[in-house]
Amino acid sequence: GVNSDYLEYEELTLLAGRTLTDRDQENAKKVVLVSDRVADNLFGGDYNAAIGSEINIYVSNRYYTYAVVGVYEYDDSGFSTESEEDVTTTVYLPLEAAREQNHSSTGYSQLTIVTAAGVDSTALCDELETWFNNNYYRSNDSFEVTASGMESMVSSMTDMLSTISIAISVIAGISLLVGGIGVMNIMLVSITERTREIGTRKALGAPNGSIRLQFIMEAIVICLLGGFIGIVLGLVLAAVITKTMGYAASPSVEGIIFSVAFSIFIGVFFGYYPANKAAKMNPIDALRYE
Repeated sequence: GVNSDYLEYEELTLLAGRTLTDRDQENAKKVVLVSDRVADNLFGGDYNAAIGSEINIYVSNRYYTYAVVGVYEYDDSGFSTESEEDVTTTVYLPLEAAREQNHSSTGYSQLTIVTAAGVDSTALCDELETWFNNNYYRSNDSFEVTASGMESMVSSMTDMLSTISIAISVIAGISLLVGGIGVMNIMLVSITERTREIGTRKALGAPNGSIRLQFIMEAIVICLLGGFIGIVLGLVLAAVITKTMGYAASPSVEGIIFSVAFSIFIGVFFGYYPANKAAKMNPIDALRYE
């Protein structure tokens, strides 16, 4: 339920019909504005057929019948976690009709204030909240007024996402450290088992650099295989979770490239010590190794 000023603030783009008028507000008419998504689903995209049609809206455990007087264009540029199939849009009806529907003749549940240019919205929210509570709710323990601006909401969401990102980064760092140590141990065992092979190659004239490069490349291959398996599992798990929870998400190409590059880095970093140990073996001792 909204009034004319709210609709003016929303700056809706009408595709068919008209907006809600002052007469609709005064007479509490059972009329509504619906989005083009609703018109597409209910009327096959025929916006003119939607105008004048009646729709039933389920609110507070019962159905209410309203006539469609206008179709507006849904703007999906805002923040949304819904998938394309599960997008929900707003149905606007006269404020007085909403009051009658909820059996509330006076008062407002919420209001929107548009600040002038250059005004600090956060400071204004604090002033409004203090003023209302001091003047109207000082002796009321059951209710109070809360005011919040988009800036504070975005800041809170950013802080929350940053905290989650840090926690995920710490977990990922520990996992990479454990995985890197595992790769290093595997390479050390491999070098021990192939000591005679290393001695034979060095006896035939293989330089230290080629032996070092051989084992570094083996460590990189092991890490790349692990990285590719992790990427595939991540994509599959993300697709299942987003489909189950109804969120819209798509894989990041930059993230996949970074993951592959980081896998190579882990292979080089943790594979260098075993490879260098193999490169520095004495060929005579290596050939004698049983």
